[in-house]
Amino acid sequence: MLKNLDLFLSRAEAHAQSKGFDVNNFMGARLAPDMLPFAAQVRIACDSAKATAAGLSGKEAPRYEDNEKTFEELHARIAKTIAFIDGLTDADFTRTTSATKIRVPNPPDKFLRADDYLLGRQIPNFQFHVVTAYVILRHGGVDLGKRHYLGDLPLLD
Repeated sequence: MLKNLDLFLSRAEAHAQSKGFDVNNFMGARLAPDMLPFAAQVRIACDSAKATAAGLSGKEAPRYEDNEKTFEELHARIAKTIAFIDGLTDADFTRTTSATKIRVPNPPDKFLRADDYLLGRQIPNFQFHVVTAYVILRHGGVDLGKRHYLGDLPLLD
């Protein structure tokens, strides 16, 4: 999904170029006044993905400054996140079982079992921010459809 999110950014850049406006105008776009802007949606999606991988592997997640002001910087954040996740190996997850307690950021000093952490908190949170970024761009006129959201699926004959 991070690769799909990166594709959303590329499609937004192409859209902006074809319409003659600065793609970075999308950085502050939001669907509702009480909603976080587009840039924050991308940041949180990345943070959620790296926190999930770190929590389940027992590794420390890299920290990012949350200061991206351009699409170029958002692309870089996505790439750093993918590189962190790709750097983990199967061996990093061998000590984690469904019953392993994983610390959650809120409320403080609370934990979830690994299955509940992954399926009940992290995947829905990640998907929420990816789909929100998608919808903000789609609302802004970017040509995106379900096939872009789902990405390339490993289809079988």
